[in-house]
Amino acid sequence: QDVWLGCHPSVTHEFCDSIAMVTPNSGFLRRLLLAWLVLATFPDPFADHVAAFASAKKIGGPVRLAGPKKENKWRYLSKFGYDIGTGSFDFRFQLSAPKSIPEAAVIQLEVYLDEQWAEVESEPVICDRQRYAKQVRNISIGPGANWTDWSTGTLSQSVRPHIWYFVVSDCRHTLANFTHRLKFEFHARQANGSEFSVEMKGMLLANALFLGSFIVLMHWFIKRTLAFAKSAGYVHPVIWTLASGMITQFIAQVMHTIHLLAYKYDGDGLKACEVLSEILFMLAQVIQTSLLILIALGYTLLQSKIGELDLMIPMCFMIGVIHIMLVGFGKIKDDASYKYHENEGVIGWILLVLRLGLYGWFLWAVQSSAREGGFKIANFLQQFRIAGSLYFLAFPGIFLVTQLFAPYLQHFVMAIGQMFMQTGFNLWLSSLFLTRGEYFKVSTLSASDLPGGCKVGVVKEE
Repeated sequence: QDVWLGCHPSVTHEFCDSIAMVTPNSGFLRRLLLAWLVLATFPDPFADHVAAFASAKKIGGPVRLAGPKKENKWRYLSKFGYDIGTGSFDFRFQLSAPKSIPEAAVIQLEVYLDEQWAEVESEPVICDRQRYAKQVRNISIGPGANWTDWSTGTLSQSVRPHIWYFVVSDCRHTLANFTHRLKFEFHARQANGSEFSVEMKGMLLANALFLGSFIVLMHWFIKRTLAFAKSAGYVHPVIWTLASGMITQFIAQVMHTIHLLAYKYDGDGLKACEVLSEILFMLAQVIQTSLLILIALGYTLLQSKIGELDLMIPMCFMIGVIHIMLVGFGKIKDDASYKYHENEGVIGWILLVLRLGLYGWFLWAVQSSAREGGFKIANFLQQFRIAGSLYFLAFPGIFLVTQLFAPYLQHFVMAIGQMFMQTGFNLWLSSLFLTRGEYFKVSTLSASDLPGGCKVGVVKEE
């Protein structure tokens, strides 16, 4: 019997049936998921062996120091969250411009605890901030452009994890009164040898589990789509659009998990994979929100073809470009002192405003379509508005709730929240389009292809 033409079961039963179908029979898929989980959880029980070939977290880059500008006397470098225990760090510096100075100068590497960081940043006299430092290390630099010796230290915490901030300063004015450009390298490692900052603890396993569940969901989605195509003779454009969004998100998740897996072993990861995964993840959300708005405007409900709604295409393109630009700007400040997750700071607030703006558009579109459609369409749109509202408001809600947590927990809360948001949304839309529910009954998915075949309240544009 054609599975798509069966009675409308609940999403839970369908999804559980698909898991039961995949797990006992698909040996390759089972082994793939098992191997993925083993790779994700490997370093914890074998950390001592992994440390032999894994480097610490590695950060490097340029920094301006000294000169007439007072902000160049004290410059933030990086941060790292240490778990309970004694972690280590290493720093070294190199003159970049000028290539040499008349004599060696002594600069200071300062280390600050998260509990005092707000006070440190609010101190108006920059060089007075040093009194909050938990460690101050003198580093001799120059006269040539050779790298300095590594400055190695340890940091301990016994009650809870802490984020530590690293700063370089020239408050003793040992460098000449013009701007010097330095390069720095920073390595950090947890007590157990892990390269992950504490806010990333458990994220590799969480992403591997999410990717595994996504594989199961894609397997179910493909089977249902093939069943739809077999019974209807074609795949409806809304299903193609949903599929493109899910595939984009799936590729993003694969890239992000690969980046985390590489980071586990070299402390650096694959930056290209990380950036591409964030861009694709944003594009997937743009595709899915655009699909919701398109349906709310009446596509498949009041008209069977896109018609005048083709104006949505350039608008969605512009929204996608804005999101990509926000990702790019966010990566520029990737290791900023205030940034504890990908959507931290101004970028996060802009995304929140954009999402609320799209939500307002969605509500207006639902209301307009409900007035034009019949009773059944209005009844469906009422349910559609509730489910869509949950999705549009999910990111603002997660973003605001995340602010209530300690900095070292914010990344985990934000990432897990978005994983659940996307999983729930993908399940809902998949069941909406691929089962004989209310949407099927009132939309053009069930309209006859025979001449004159039409539904009440639906305008079939030729």
